Amino acid sequence: MRIMIGMLFAITAITAHAVESPNFVIIYADDLGYTQTSVPMMKNRPELAHALHQTPSLEKLALRGMRFSSAYCPSPVCTPSRASIQFGKTTARVGCISIHDVVMNKKQIDMTKNLSIAEMLKEADEEYVTAFYGKGCTPMGWFKDHGYDVTDFHHKHPNGNGHGDWWEPADKTPIPDDDPKRVFSLAKTAQEFLKERGKDRKPFFMMISHYAVHVRNTSLKSTREKYLRILATENGIEGGIPDISKFDTNADEMPKKLQALWEKANYAAMMENMDTSIGVVLDELQAQGLEDNTYVIFSSDNGGGQSNAPLQGGKAKMWEGGLRIPMIVAGPGIAANSQCDQPVAQWDYLTTMHDLAGSTAALPNDLDGISLRPVFEHGNDGKLAPRDTGFVFHFPAHYTVPITAFRSGDFKLMRHLNSGEIKLFNVVKDMGETNDLTKQMPEKTAEMVRQLDAYLQKVGAWTMDEVYATRTEELEKWTATYQAKVDQLNQQLNETGLSQEDRLELSKKLKESTAKIKHLKENLDKLNLDRNSDRWF
Repeated sequence: MRIMIGMLFAITAITAHAVESPNFVIIYADDLGYTQTSVPMMKNRPELAHALHQTPSLEKLALRGMRFSSAYCPSPVCTPSRASIQFGKTTARVGCISIHDVVMNKKQIDMTKNLSIAEMLKEADEEYVTAFYGKGCTPMGWFKDHGYDVTDFHHKHPNGNGHGDWWEPADKTPIPDDDPKRVFSLAKTAQEFLKERGKDRKPFFMMISHYAVHVRNTSLKSTREKYLRILATENGIEGGIPDISKFDTNADEMPKKLQALWEKANYAAMMENMDTSIGVVLDELQAQGLEDNTYVIFSSDNGGGQSNAPLQGGKAKMWEGGLRIPMIVAGPGIAANSQCDQPVAQWDYLTTMHDLAGSTAALPNDLDGISLRPVFEHGNDGKLAPRDTGFVFHFPAHYTVPITAFRSGDFKLMRHLNSGEIKLFNVVKDMGETNDLTKQMPEKTAEMVRQLDAYLQKVGAWTMDEVYATRTEELEKWTATYQAKVDQLNQQLNETGLSQEDRLELSKKLKESTAKIKHLKENLDKLNLDRNSDRWF
């Protein structure tokens, strides 16, 4: 009898614990644009759903939860967004502002000095089990150093596009035909984690970071063929569209129109494959009896590389198409099939989860995020805490158009970091950013400039001059290194008594080093051109 009573107490304690500490799942897509799913982020604007792409799992999630019409990623490129979301800070404050952040590398920024989501939750409840699967973030190194108990990193490059992707194919394991972009193996790994949590009933946080829909586009053949048939019918193509990739040896035999349609079909298939993978995870949550106490957040690291119309721009651009992303949240207290129009950012996730977890541990005083719990529970009627500064998106990148953007209320200000030119848009009335208001609203423009500058100064954000100077220094250093190799090789080639074999080997190395110098000088020339460019796209 005492054993049975003890078991009842244990079961009661486990159940109570689960209620006290909610679970969290973040599903993160790569390069997924605002209008690339079949879920319109505004319910009254069905045209914002993609006409071709089929994402039924996301549709189901949206019906169960809340979609956000004005959700923002921290950056228009992946690396800074992934750092920002983990630490609840803008990219400017984190000190990671681009993919190849030369200033961060030079200053040797230590990301472990920041509090991560996983570390925060362990402070809230030491029983939390934390997992990170998929594409990581190079500046963060290994996620185990940031409070994650379980990761799937096994490659020399922890940022992960290399887990079977197309980069450096000699050093990578090719992607299996039945697991494009690792979407299904990621789902299986997540399933196994959820089954363990179903057994031990410990609270958990799991982030599933997809490699899809980042290029190179890959998809299941069966799914791709479905979309090839759809597009062939829509375009009146008799005989169908051949399943020939542009990477196939006979690709040139296919007319350009058919190649373009094949790409559309392949991308749509990749979208559906990812959605199927997401559905597997959502179904497992339900099967393990974990759904009712789990917050699920779906979003993307930056805007899409495809068309994001009616938004302007896309990946690596500071227009709405590069920064506004799809976001769906479902979980306890969130009304079914609801919508929030208040602007939010992914650096809000850490503070939100701290609130929802009921943590009594103090948060760092330098966070940019606020709790989204009020809008989770009350939608547009929820009263969010005031932000110290609005939404700052700082992008002094040397390899593309450098812009800093700042949203405050309905307005978004953009400043070109080469020319200093300012643009101002009302992104509620003009989400396509077609009507520059700087001349009509000079006082508003000036005030937002003051707010932006004050924030950038406060956090010590990288300046564009600092980025250009550091990149120049980097290129000149590499050039000098290879020039020294060239000089040494020429000296060796002038030595007498060399065998023909040695001479050929040295000549090969000389050719390679000379080509490196040429490439570096071309990069330096491009950098100087970019430095003087005032283009916006």
